Amino acid sequence: MRKMLALAAIAMLTFSLCLQPCARVSAQATSTQAPDKYAEKLRVFEEFAQREMERDKIPGLTIGFVKDDYSWTKGFGFADLENKVPAKAESAYRLASVTKMMTGTAIVQLAERGKLNLDGEIQTYVPYYPKQKWPVTVRQLLVHLGGGQVGSGLSKEPLTTRQVVERIAKYPIELEPGTKFDYQTSGYNLLGAAIEEVSGKPFGDYMRENLFVPLGMNDTRLDSVRELIPNRVRGYELINGQVRNAEFIDVSSRFGGGGLTGTVPDLLRWGRGVLAGKVLSKASLDEMFTPVTTKGGRYNGIGDGDWYYALGWMVLPINGHFVVNNSGSQKGTATEMFHFPSQNLTIAFAANLEFANTRKYIKHLYELLTDEAWDINVYTADKLDQPIYKGMSSAFNYGAMSFDEYNRPATTNAQELANAFAFFNRNVSREALRADYEKTAQQINDGRHPVAGIPFIKIGSYMALRLRGKYGPERFKSYHMAGAIPFFADYIAMYRADPKYPKQLRFNESFEKLVQKWNADWSRTWNDYTRHLIITPNSDLDAVGARLKKEFAGAEVYPDYTSDIQPIQTGAVAWKAGKLGIDLYPRSDELNFNWGFFLLLAGDTEQGRAVIREAGSDAKPPLFYFRRAAQTNPNGVAAAKTFTSIARNWINRPEALSKGIELLRVAADLHPSDASVYEMLGDFLLRKGEKEQAVESYKKALELDPKLSNGVSAETFIANKMQTLSPPANSAPK
Repeated sequence: MRKMLALAAIAMLTFSLCLQPCARVSAQATSTQAPDKYAEKLRVFEEFAQREMERDKIPGLTIGFVKDDYSWTKGFGFADLENKVPAKAESAYRLASVTKMMTGTAIVQLAERGKLNLDGEIQTYVPYYPKQKWPVTVRQLLVHLGGGQVGSGLSKEPLTTRQVVERIAKYPIELEPGTKFDYQTSGYNLLGAAIEEVSGKPFGDYMRENLFVPLGMNDTRLDSVRELIPNRVRGYELINGQVRNAEFIDVSSRFGGGGLTGTVPDLLRWGRGVLAGKVLSKASLDEMFTPVTTKGGRYNGIGDGDWYYALGWMVLPINGHFVVNNSGSQKGTATEMFHFPSQNLTIAFAANLEFANTRKYIKHLYELLTDEAWDINVYTADKLDQPIYKGMSSAFNYGAMSFDEYNRPATTNAQELANAFAFFNRNVSREALRADYEKTAQQINDGRHPVAGIPFIKIGSYMALRLRGKYGPERFKSYHMAGAIPFFADYIAMYRADPKYPKQLRFNESFEKLVQKWNADWSRTWNDYTRHLIITPNSDLDAVGARLKKEFAGAEVYPDYTSDIQPIQTGAVAWKAGKLGIDLYPRSDELNFNWGFFLLLAGDTEQGRAVIREAGSDAKPPLFYFRRAAQTNPNGVAAAKTFTSIARNWINRPEALSKGIELLRVAADLHPSDASVYEMLGDFLLRKGEKEQAVESYKKALELDPKLSNGVSAETFIANKMQTLSPPANSAPK
């Protein structure tokens, strides 16, 4: 799943271009074998980790992996920054939502033992939780389809299980279960309560006796602020870019959904042990990792089911591999674990900083260990082609993932396969997109979901079977390094060489020609340089930009580094990154929004003004880039809520009022029917002392949405605004 809006980072941008220094890095490591097997790769990773954690301002982290018979774990930085206590392999971190996959496994284990029914109502097992408007099942809570339970909250004091359930009971659900993925910790607290009621044991005792001890996880337990926990780290958070001690919370209020503390070595034992069948049967494992379908016929999970949320675990493809995962973040901690069954690899990470970028470190370690790309993002020069590539990518990633998990195609029924290929040929087509872009793009989005009969998964898993059979497992591994385009090109070449190959299992001629052209472009642009390129604030962006523009010249498809470029939002290098991004990827809504935002602020710094001078006639007004972002993806980063979220951070900063007004006028131009934009614009105008314009903006907001007044007259609404937001008479905002 790729979603790089990073609204929090955008909202925190200031007019300063300075970077704050971080504490120096220290490290300790443990390894269980001869040190030379991965020595060079680990040296490269350690340099990367030390450099990036300083940039990310992470006080301390621990990361480790187990690959076949090799294991390695290392701590970087400080478990306690104030007292300079080094982080180490055995450092104990709050696990946050990683707890959910452990609670989910316990529930499946109890079902396997006949103690509960996954499709039974939760009140059967937690009788003191009141009935809801609709029945809510255990399975629905496991996959966050329970209707969106809330109420657990945060607490300064320890809470009992009954107290937590009583908190949740105060907030009846308003969403029909099974209809929409709504990620909530409260649902998992209800599952934790069910574990206690069914087993007759406290949650922590059941988990220890039935999961942790059998898996050798001696350092995982319910968190307690009173007990002495060996190697416990201190937690931190970033406030205005500065590392500060995290606010104190007692995580007993989220015991089943985020209340455990543990170590990275224990997370590695967990990932390998559960998948090895040490606590669940194979049948239960299969059920636990099987994706669930919403009542609307779509796979359930993050995004449009891009990452399946199964029974406590997320299931996702990484370049056609079947992978299971879970992650978490809360006050003072961030954790994540990935297990790659077919590669016999587990990677786990923990840091003592809320919202730390766990994925960056795991991704780089994975690529070093496997010599494979974590994800292959492809940009199409023509907007019309992006849905075509999405169809190919869906078939490859989710079809090959299914084949990787089960070692067989999703179907061998000749008619089902013929129907699947017919669906693909009918929709993954320039002709169909020209005729009706919106309808065809939606059909392509549906192609891997049950609502359409999963045709893309059927053809992708079948293609995987035929290609592995034709070329052998070693060559088949190359698709995990090169992605969907050569996967399709080789399948087409295979059947073209066989006149007897069934016509109903072929693609149409126009698609074959397109793939042939794309494969030539991709073979040229996805090369040794681009495969290993990582763009960071330390990169020589002038050199990188010149090289990529040369590599990509004339290509219809080429590598997309938006996910590297987009996060570069501070320091002088941000201006270069932004310009490079829109030069390479002019249809990226994220990069266009960023560049428009940077230009909006550019006049306030000499560096910004220099960038505009250097751009010369190429520089357009900010509105041009904001509009292009909105046209590219109307529901993306250029949505109205992005503008209001940014402006909200400026409302109490007199020096930012003019910029806020400019930004909100852009938002009003792009979203003329959004009342919240006009209301906030009125707030800014009023703060700046422009009362007449503010009144007009409020009137427009109320015209669009009369409910904004909360039942009072327009005159009273505006008068209340005047009273609370008007600047003092002697003030002179700039």
